[in-house]
Amino acid sequence: MEHFDPRKLPDLPQLMIAGPGELHEEDLDVLGHQVIAHYGAVWTRLHEDVVAAMGDLLGAADPPYVIPGSGSTCLDAAMFNLFEPGQKVVIPRTGFFGTRLMEIAQAHRLEVIEVPVEPGAAVDPERIAEAASGADGVVSVHVETATGVCHPVDSIVAAAHDAGAVCVIDGIASVGGELVNVDAMDIDCLVTGSQKGLEAPPGLGIVALGQGGRARVEARSRPPETFYLDLKRWDWYRKEWGEWHPHPVTMPTNLVLALASSVQRILEAGLDKWIARRADLAARCRKGLTDLGLEPVPHEGVEANLVLAFWAPDPTAIQGHLMTQEAIMISGGLEPTAGKAIRIGLMGSTATEDMVDRLVSGVGAALAA
Repeated sequence: MEHFDPRKLPDLPQLMIAGPGELHEEDLDVLGHQVIAHYGAVWTRLHEDVVAAMGDLLGAADPPYVIPGSGSTCLDAAMFNLFEPGQKVVIPRTGFFGTRLMEIAQAHRLEVIEVPVEPGAAVDPERIAEAASGADGVVSVHVETATGVCHPVDSIVAAAHDAGAVCVIDGIASVGGELVNVDAMDIDCLVTGSQKGLEAPPGLGIVALGQGGRARVEARSRPPETFYLDLKRWDWYRKEWGEWHPHPVTMPTNLVLALASSVQRILEAGLDKWIARRADLAARCRKGLTDLGLEPVPHEGVEANLVLAFWAPDPTAIQGHLMTQEAIMISGGLEPTAGKAIRIGLMGSTATEDMVDRLVSGVGAALAA
């Protein structure tokens, strides 16, 4: 059997999928740096800087955790640390990733109270408030990648807190594309990943705790049943080994450096301006596709900026045309849009007006074929 040679990849399409995005050149340069040690004076300063930068970007005074793995790794961490087996959590079924939250919670032996959500609609905070009575937590997606819907975090958090529950927000497809501020929005725990709106390589998850989340972690009756994702263990290494090795595991140093480079670019641009530009680009893309006769999956007023979803008569034909004629790769649908929609990611170096215009033109040609 002939082995695949990773040094000789075929020509690949440009990515406009629902994540990850393509890296910017400066981040690629950092990613290609020779591996450095994950301990010692140089590394601890770099690690401290990236944690501080993530805190600035997320509006979190409590230093966030940058953890090797995916966003789902850190959703596991959130469930491990904020809840204990047998507790009740309310989870809106927003689509594929709302369903995943339910599956993660069930794996943690939590009792799940499901709140159905119509495809394309936003979570109804009143239904959250009703379901949350007597619950220990509310866990919700911010942007549902399957539908391109941006859900009302402020109202979801308020409904949870009114019921005496903590609120965990899955911001994997929202951070970097929507305004999210942990402390200002009183979010107890926010989880995100490196590869979407943060425009860094996949492989890192981030957990940020608000005051309520920190209080819940400190008030646990017993440590969570995990070594790797026990946030108190990460705290111990920060405190006791902070000048040498401020984390309990080997860190993928190149991934962290690329994340630091990307976050620095976002902060230098100004977060408000960065989000506004992404919203303008999303509006341009939506108008172009709507003018072609496609209907957005999200209802009016709840459209996300990083991921756009449109009902399509033949999604695979559109995807195939874009791949062969434009060398652009987009995503198909996921439950509840599987086989019925296309999804477009506006993240990374391809999130430009020129690329959006190429995409819209290619979709138009596919529909006309």
